Amino acid sequence: MKAKVLKRVIAILFVITSPSVYAYAAEPLPISKAIKIKWNIKYFIGLFSNFEQKNSEEEEEISNLVKIEEDYNKSSDNRKAMIRLLKTMKVKRAFRNKRYSERLFNDLAHISAKLKLYPLAMQYYSQSMQPESDAGNTSPVNLEFDSTMDVTGLINMLLKEDSANNNSSKINNRSNSNVESNPVTANEIIQSFEDGKSASGYALILHTKQPKPGKRKAFSGIDNVGHMFITLIKYNSDKSFISRSFGFYPNKNNVFAATPLHPAALPVFKDDALHDWDEAIGKFISHRRFIKVIKVLTKYEFKMYNLSQNNCTDFGLTMASLSGINILETTGKWPFGKGNNPANAGQSILEGRIMDEDAGNKNGLFILNGINPLPLNP
Repeated sequence: MKAKVLKRVIAILFVITSPSVYAYAAEPLPISKAIKIKWNIKYFIGLFSNFEQKNSEEEEEISNLVKIEEDYNKSSDNRKAMIRLLKTMKVKRAFRNKRYSERLFNDLAHISAKLKLYPLAMQYYSQSMQPESDAGNTSPVNLEFDSTMDVTGLINMLLKEDSANNNSSKINNRSNSNVESNPVTANEIIQSFEDGKSASGYALILHTKQPKPGKRKAFSGIDNVGHMFITLIKYNSDKSFISRSFGFYPNKNNVFAATPLHPAALPVFKDDALHDWDEAIGKFISHRRFIKVIKVLTKYEFKMYNLSQNNCTDFGLTMASLSGINILETTGKWPFGKGNNPANAGQSILEGRIMDEDAGNKNGLFILNGINPLPLNP
């Protein structure tokens, strides 16, 4: 709109300063000066015409992005949405518009997380925060992420079915509710991060699966109590990364173990790379916080599981607290017991009852909601 108004103003100036007008003046404008004025006005008209065209292209790109978001919210097809979003990254002119690039990276971050591509999700989240860097809300690490990188390989990978049954990077658009999480030791998790490479950053994601999505109901059915687990990520300076998703479980040796009748049980960690979730919180953490998480991880392997006092949610909340993530109102009751549980913790995430200790607010947290559709930014 502004470009159109400026163009009309300049057009009027062009008519006023044309030689035909000066023909009726007592002292006509010298021909050389009149030509110079006409060329200057022609230059500015062209300049604003280009500006108007660029603005139109950017509005078209925003419109296309909205269409992808709307289609996704109707179909919930993570794979298709990811491919379409990645293809838009090839349009380099899109990144001239800060509003567009922030929105594109935000969408890519959410879809990547829903595809369980957690390291990629946090990278895209980091890019979506770049416009806010002056406000101090950007990530504290330099991931050296190339926003205009060639994404052909990733698109091709998305177009193929991953046949692996237990792959942390598996891309699956279907529900993984029935996928069994296999036992893993704390030592195996820790050794994964000891790759001999220098780190450029760390991140932690807290995942929550509620018994009843969107409800503070501690259990559903006979034995559905939900689950909480974490993903720990190490980014290397050579642009490689290590990612492990795992949770704290009872090693049940009888049918009553880890139940209200017998809340205690031996502990065991399990690989939750394919586990579904309803809500999640991601955050970039310092090396100091990463080390704290690792140290507590080794201790938890020898702590008894207890349904009321030391369950999967207690483990997840402990790891979140070590990372500077606080969640309010995480406790609830169930028959013959009470304590922290995925239902209340997940609902508090949904309601925004969370805070980043380092920032003093929740602006620096990557908040993921697996229940609602992709956020349509204004």
